[in-house]
Amino acid sequence: MAPVFRACIAIMRPAFLLAAAWLFAVAWLMSLPALAEPVSYFYSDLPPYEYTNSDGAAEGLGISHVDKLLRQAGFQPQFQFYSLSRGLQALENHIDFSAVVAPTLTQRREFRISAAPVYLTELGVVRLRSSKRLSSLEQLQHYPYLALSETRFAYLQQRPELAALAVKRYDIGNQQDAYRLLLSGRYDYYLCYHASEVALNNPLLTFDRFEQLPVYLVLSRQHPDADRLMQRVDQVMAKR
Repeated sequence: MAPVFRACIAIMRPAFLLAAAWLFAVAWLMSLPALAEPVSYFYSDLPPYEYTNSDGAAEGLGISHVDKLLRQAGFQPQFQFYSLSRGLQALENHIDFSAVVAPTLTQRREFRISAAPVYLTELGVVRLRSSKRLSSLEQLQHYPYLALSETRFAYLQQRPELAALAVKRYDIGNQQDAYRLLLSGRYDYYLCYHASEVALNNPLLTFDRFEQLPVYLVLSRQHPDADRLMQRVDQVMAKR
């Protein structure tokens, strides 16, 4: 081999090695999963869909659906518990996502709403098996009934046939109190969200389903990045 040719190879070898190392590093970096973007989600006490478990973590059927969707959209969800009033205030300031059942026109003006529901929830009453079975909300408004104070049922207020629904409502703080009052016989019905596949924790109680309703993911329209975040969610939903 000519001395000049050997000298050229000696000079070019480090450059080749450097280029190969660079290409390997690029390929390795591209093979790594993209870092998930952290986002926050506020939830309230609405078992079996949203609640805090004994370890202090968010749990429930709805939490599972939301968590899966946000992760598929490239987010790292952080679930934060708030009362409904505090949560809505936080949604306008430092919380990103939450969920709304059957959004009203007013809520659609206030929130950026996902293009499709995240999941479906069931609306009905829990009652003693010995109590009269109900088949509609129109029947319920003739009886005193329990409801969680955190549950507003805003969409029901838009229905003229349910104008008297709130008249005989008695607010309670948690599900355990509702069941206790039903079992004591003081009230016959507890209006709530439930899931037929979830067993009630007392064989004396049963659930009458009235309706199945869509639950949508929402962002405040005041959120500076609302369109971009929801577009990522909608893109995932469009592929389902």
